[in-house]
Amino acid sequence: MHYPIGLLFDLLASSSALPWNITVHFKSFPEKDLLHCPSKDAIEAHFMSCMKEADALKHKSQVINEMQKKDHKQLWMGLQNDRFDQFWAINRKLMDYPAEENGFRYIPFRIYQTTTERPFIQKLFRPVAADGQLHTLGDLLKEVCPSAIDPEGNTISNIKTFLSFSVTEVK
Repeated sequence: MHYPIGLLFDLLASSSALPWNITVHFKSFPEKDLLHCPSKDAIEAHFMSCMKEADALKHKSQVINEMQKKDHKQLWMGLQNDRFDQFWAINRKLMDYPAEENGFRYIPFRIYQTTTERPFIQKLFRPVAADGQLHTLGDLLKEVCPSAIDPEGNTISNIKTFLSFSVTEVK
């Protein structure tokens, strides 16, 4: 299983040192140990695929499908070049929803696990309950990973599960 770099850092880093030394291979790439990324275009395509997947869950793909190719490029270039204003000018559209909808259809999330046979959990999760109450992170954990909640149900117990959420906000 290949975990995202930020997750690996959270799992392995101590407060005093980086968890690994990085070796850059210009020849004899270790194909058996690492996934080889063929190009920057492949990374961009993967990023846009993730954005489309999240938009399908949040807006039925309406927002991403209404964007032009230049908007997709601006989103990617803003992220790649660490230009928040450039990125946010487009990403804002993916974060908004009409007030009458009372939130996104579903919240994209992935819970990575290190202690089970399933490396991660993904499940459809609505941000608003049937009674109109907003769900919390605790509600999500109770539903998909109940062992993460203590017996009183109000604090997270000592868990070895690490969370990776898409960039979303619930208004």
